[in-house]
Amino acid sequence: MDENALDPGIGTPHVTTAQLDWMLDSDPAIRWQVLRDLTDAPAAEVAAERARVATEGWGARLLAARDPDGQWMGGACFPGRGEPPQAGHQPWTSTLPAMMELYDFGLDPTTDTAREMTALVA
Repeated sequence: MDENALDPGIGTPHVTTAQLDWMLDSDPAIRWQVLRDLTDAPAAEVAAERARVATEGWGARLLAARDPDGQWMGGACFPGRGEPPQAGHQPWTSTLPAMMELYDFGLDPTTDTAREMTALVA
C-alpha cells in the first residue's frame, strides 16, 4: 500500500507525518479537528486550539464581518440591505450561512462570543 493512501479498512486513516504536519500548519478551524481526530493530543490541548477559532484565522475574520446588530448583511437567511453588490464582492452572505460556517469551524457555542452573537440575532 502506498504510504500516502488511506487505509481502506475500518478505523482511523493512516496519515503520513508530512500530511499531518501540513494539516497542523493551518487555520485553528482545521488544527483542532486534526488534533482531536488524528493525534493523541490531550483534550485540554484540543479545547485550547478550538478556542482560537473565535480570535484567529477564518473564524475571527468571519466574526469581524458582522454588522453592529450581530447579523451579516442585515438579514437572517437572505441579505436585508438594499445596497447593490460592489464589484468583486458576492452579495449573498447572510446570518444563517455565516453561523453555520462558524459551527463547522468549531466555534464553541458556550463562549461569550457565540452567546453574544446568538443573542443579537435573536
